[in-house]
Amino acid sequence: MRKKSLKISVAFLTIVVLWVGYNIFKPAPKTIADLMESYEDPGLKIMIRSPFSGTVLVAKKGEIIFEGAYGEADSSTQTPNTIDTQFGIGSVTKQFTAMLVMQMVEKGQLKLEDTIAKYLPYLPEKKGNHITIHQLLAHTSGLPHYDALPRIGVALKDFGNTIYTPKELVQLIGKTHLVDQPGTRYHYSSFGYDILGAILEEVSGKTFAKLLKEQIVIPLGLQNTGFGSNAYVAKNLAKGYRYNEVYGWEWWTAKHGGKLTEAPFRDQSTAYAAGGMYSTVRDLWIWTEAVKSHKLLSPAMTKKMLTPNKHGYCYGWVRNWDDIIEKNTEVRLYGHGGALAGNSAFVAMYDDDTTIIYLANRSNLKAEEILHQIYLRANGLKDVYKLQGYPNRSSYETFVKAGGMNALQDYFKRLSTYSGYKVNPSNSTMRGVMKIHLEAGKTRVADSLKKVFFSSYYPSENTLNQFGYDFLHSNTPAYALDFFKENTLKHPNSPNAWDSLGEAYLVYQDYKNAVKCYTKAVALAQKLNHNALESYKENLQKAEVKVQ
Repeated sequence: MRKKSLKISVAFLTIVVLWVGYNIFKPAPKTIADLMESYEDPGLKIMIRSPFSGTVLVAKKGEIIFEGAYGEADSSTQTPNTIDTQFGIGSVTKQFTAMLVMQMVEKGQLKLEDTIAKYLPYLPEKKGNHITIHQLLAHTSGLPHYDALPRIGVALKDFGNTIYTPKELVQLIGKTHLVDQPGTRYHYSSFGYDILGAILEEVSGKTFAKLLKEQIVIPLGLQNTGFGSNAYVAKNLAKGYRYNEVYGWEWWTAKHGGKLTEAPFRDQSTAYAAGGMYSTVRDLWIWTEAVKSHKLLSPAMTKKMLTPNKHGYCYGWVRNWDDIIEKNTEVRLYGHGGALAGNSAFVAMYDDDTTIIYLANRSNLKAEEILHQIYLRANGLKDVYKLQGYPNRSSYETFVKAGGMNALQDYFKRLSTYSGYKVNPSNSTMRGVMKIHLEAGKTRVADSLKKVFFSSYYPSENTLNQFGYDFLHSNTPAYALDFFKENTLKHPNSPNAWDSLGEAYLVYQDYKNAVKCYTKAVALAQKLNHNALESYKENLQKAEVKVQ
């Protein structure tokens, strides 16, 4: 029996080695069709985070040169995706919302410098009288994104399962805390576009869905685009899925090396004008052609809509997304992505009149890689224009050998020049560079990076928490405390921030300060009727036992 088992194991390992070797050394896909088939197949899965399931359309100079459908719209019934399958497009919706706003501006029904209190007088004065239509469109309103909801006692899951009228949604947004003074800097906020939706309804006297249909869908003859009800979405759209890799024997037996989980339900009223639309790649191509040919908006207003503001954000479009420019410094484009639970989308209009659109019923796809590789094949190019000089940060020694901080600064200075706006190293890069300097005993450099991060990055509550916990469980745990403290300074009304600081003190065995922080977390949570109140109480009790 042992010999037989050994033979089976050897045979199994041989098959695995051959499979891995084949996928490593097989030739790179030459055509767009080859590429997409490789993305659907597990061979190149790692490059885009999940096997591709959805539709793709590529056009050049007003002519479609490729379109294809991959995967399944419903895995339970094995219903395949087709080129006409409808998908939720997430934040690509913002392009349409921006167009509707600019149409009203062109007609004199709105002014970009108007404050939102003019149309929604029930908003708190601090927001209503100081935030303008322009700032909402450009993401410079100071409004937060969805991650601000837990701070006011609203769990994201509960938010997604609740039905809101536009007014109720705006009133909820009114309770959130500003992350900046309006007009000071770029901060992506879907809430801003939800408010724009409510303003559109207030001015027109029509629902967002009806206005969209009358002003864009019917004039362009779009057959599969709109804002649908919960029932319509459930019946007609591709089901969204999350993909998770599995390992060991599970990997061998799983389809595409992972398992699919159907995405949770989200009420359409919460996605609204920021991310609730559906469409197809063909309809979205008609849409891009209409934007470029001024079918819906005058050339002057189109130019205004596509003028970059802070961080390259126009109105509903991003100019020269740096993640794409980084891969090909020769290209320039307008684009926008969309993501819902289980769905992802992207619409990209390149300056050379190449258009790439994909819609997928998989979340967390690596959009920049998909677009880059398709663009190369659509234009017969080789991958030779990647920005060079990013220093290796696997260790302090390799980082210094590659040029260290000077090389890192030079890299992002060049990327900023190519992109047309200032691009900073990512959060993960900053965290990694801090870590290697700490591990090498270069605390002064790490401290200077931390200071820059606090003052120039305007990190969110979640980001500060992530940094704190990352250092807390690293080889330099003492470095975590400043991140948790900074979180309570920037977000003094967040029970979660105080709870996290309490946990850090607990790890450091500073039990008295842990009790103080947990007490603060409980008090804030009680005031907000926070869903995590019981958890905070339990943490406080554990800390009090330690003090005794």
